[in-house]
Amino acid sequence: MIQASAPPRLVSACTAGLLLVGVTGTAHAWTQASLSLLKGWDYALGDKQRSIATYEVANGWEYGDNYFFFDYTNLEGDRDGKTLPNIYGEYAPRLSLGKITGSDLGAGPVTDVLLAGQLEMGENINRRLYGLGFDLDVPGMDYFQLNTYVRDDTDLPGNTWQVTLVWGSHFDLASTKWLFKGHFDYAGSEGHVGHNINSAPQLLLDVGDFWGASDRLYAGVEYQYWKNKYGIEGADEHNPQAMVTWKF
Repeated sequence: MIQASAPPRLVSACTAGLLLVGVTGTAHAWTQASLSLLKGWDYALGDKQRSIATYEVANGWEYGDNYFFFDYTNLEGDRDGKTLPNIYGEYAPRLSLGKITGSDLGAGPVTDVLLAGQLEMGENINRRLYGLGFDLDVPGMDYFQLNTYVRDDTDLPGNTWQVTLVWGSHFDLASTKWLFKGHFDYAGSEGHVGHNINSAPQLLLDVGDFWGASDRLYAGVEYQYWKNKYGIEGADEHNPQAMVTWKF
């Protein structure tokens, strides 16, 4: 099996994220980590099927919140002499202007305004995003975020924009418990890379609740929709993925 090593920037960002969670541990309101396994069969580029392991950590603290994840793709290793394992990660910190200034910045559905940033790192990927985030009060949602960014790929000339939605909601259906969460990204063109839309809604059943361990083990599906994947015109992906998540 061919071994993959993480790009140095990804290692540094993941380390910084873990340290930040630890440093803010005395003041944060919540911390959540999870490990997910996904299997898909209809990817637009490269292997049609692949397996992915995703590690996520999110936390909220006195003056904002943090989120980071990394994906380890192609868990099976080299199957055909061409397929290599791949590591990709993102780190997204936000600072609450309302909490820092002690002011109520809410207006209409907006409950807070935040300084938002994001680093995207992987093999031949190094992007920096910065802008404003908005926490929204949306009926039926545990949380709903709108983040607006300037998006800069350091390997491409100029910069562009990105709009990101992030949401999550727990709900009951008959005697079962469910989780609906996901994200939606819409990024503009930059250099020779075209605009693209990437969304990954997840619908997960709380399996652990059947034996009294609610909000621990989930199983369901993530639907990966990607228009112009990687900014490649016509590379459109419609890919349901089986998913299992363990929260700890």
